[in-house]
This record gives sequence, C-alpha cells and structure tokens, in this order.
Amino acid sequence: MDPDFAKAISKCLAEIPHGQVATCGTIARALGDVRAARGVATWLVEHPDTRRGHRVVREDGRPVLAAAEQQLGEEGFPMSGGCVDESRIIASLPDVEFLGVLRAEQQRLASKVIENDDRGPIEIVAGVDVAYQGDEMYAAAASVSLADLETVEVALVRRRVDFPYIPTYLAYREFPGVEAAVRRLSTCPDVLMIDGHGRLHPALFGVACDVGVRLDLPTIGVAKHPLAGRVQPLSEKHEDALPVRIDGVTRGYAWTPPNRSRAIYVSVGHRISLLHAMHLVRKTTRDRYPEALRIADRISRNMKGNEKREKGAAR
Repeated sequence: MDPDFAKAISKCLAEIPHGQVATCGTIARALGDVRAARGVATWLVEHPDTRRGHRVVREDGRPVLAAAEQQLGEEGFPMSGGCVDESRIIASLPDVEFLGVLRAEQQRLASKVIENDDRGPIEIVAGVDVAYQGDEMYAAAASVSLADLETVEVALVRRRVDFPYIPTYLAYREFPGVEAAVRRLSTCPDVLMIDGHGRLHPALFGVACDVGVRLDLPTIGVAKHPLAGRVQPLSEKHEDALPVRIDGVTRGYAWTPPNRSRAIYVSVGHRISLLHAMHLVRKTTRDRYPEALRIADRISRNMKGNEKREKGAAR
C-alpha cells in the first residue's frame, strides 16, 4: 500500500460536518489508531495550508493551528477563552481504513522475515540513522570494517517527510530516507543496523524488519527505548543481556553497553539469527552504541544542525 498520509487525513477532514470541528484524537481513531493523535497535530502544524485544517482542535477545544481562531470566528463558531464550544466538537468520524490497512500489511510481511544466518563472511557493517527538522529528514548511512571498526564510507540524504511520527508505524516514515542513504553506499554492506526495532514490535515487524525485507539485506534492529515485550530477569546464554519476550518467545535482548546507563534493545530485522545479531552488536560497540550507528547518528544530527544554521543566517 502507498502510505499517503496527506490523502488519508484529507478524507477525514472532508467528513467533518458543516458547523462542527473534530479533535486530533477523533481524527486519529478514524485513521485507525488513537496513538496517531499527536502525529495529526504535528502534520497540520507543518502543513498549515491543508484544506479544512482549521477545523481540528485539541481535547480542550483549542485550535491546532494558530491562525484558526480567527477563521472559526468568521465562520460563526462560538469561542470562549480561545476554545471552541464543546457542543460543536463532533464525537466520531467514519473510518477511512488507513492505519488498519498498514497494520495488516505489517502482519503479512512479518511472515517473510528470515531469522537464520546468511552464509558467507561479514566484513562490512553499516548503520543508518535519521534526524528531523520540521518536515525535512536527514538520513545518514555509515559503513565500518568489522575487523577494526574504522569508517569505510558514509552516505547522506536530505528529503521531505511524507508521513508523521506515529508509534509502531515508524517504517512508513523512515523507509524512503533509509533506502536512499543505503543505495548511495558504493559497497553494499554485509549487515545493516537500523536505529529502531525489528521483531520487538506489536506486529513483529518493526522498521528494521521492513528495511530488511524490502531491500533483501541482513538487518538488525537496535533501539534506545522499549516498545513491545517483557524483559526477563534471567539471561539466556548472554550473562549481561536480558531476553525480551513477546507471548513467551524471546524476540530480542536488552543489553547495557559500556559507558551507558540504560539498556539498548536488540532484535532480528531479517536474514540473521538473534544470537548472531547480539554478537555483532557487542562486537561493534566500543562506547554506548554500535559504532556504525553512532557515526550515522552524529552525521545526521550535524546535517540537521548545519541546515538550521544556514536557514537562520539566510534570514
């Protein structure tokens, strides 16, 4: 499915009856997941020209868009303290079948994930990270040599974001930038580490799985925060890495690297076993985070910072 968020939210806004407004939560439920409420608000702020966007309010009735109060007043909406009267807030909207369809796609593609090791030596490990500034993404891919962890190559991509951040749907936001950055590497990596979850996901198909399956590359998910599953108190073959289980099955490990106070979460993306994924994360981590991901994170943040400074200077 083409994850056209702009089209989906336009369908929702078109369903708001004349003389009424809708909350971000109501629109999120119509999209298929109430967790999309913050993403709806962010999208509208970044796309203020969205038709009927002025008719979207927060739970307390405050318009999401700063200029909307005047528009709503001109349209005859009763306002009090900058808020629309609750009698004008619609309780529900028709389902536009968007996020539910994406979840079904995740569940279907999850069956394509291979959790066995590819044959052949591993020499080059790459990491990909993405930073954001408004509706722009800055994706960086960094390759390192497994033998000495020295940088082999970096690739940079800047592009417009077409999908907001919605928990558990990160792949639909990040895949275009990740794919572009990886394809700019002159040498295809033997293993790709993604800043995000793999199997440690409600649909067992996080961004690392999505990237691995779509690009047909061995991938590992390495995330800084938990998303799904329960950390077990006893380790399995890794004395300092605790297994994380979903429905009784170990789907990842929580491991605290050197010089880091909090655990990172390692899981299979595609075409690698969990034990091998954990081994490679350990082997490529000097300080706090796997080296390829650490470099990619620094570069993507620098790209964003440089762009912000250039825009500031232009003003």
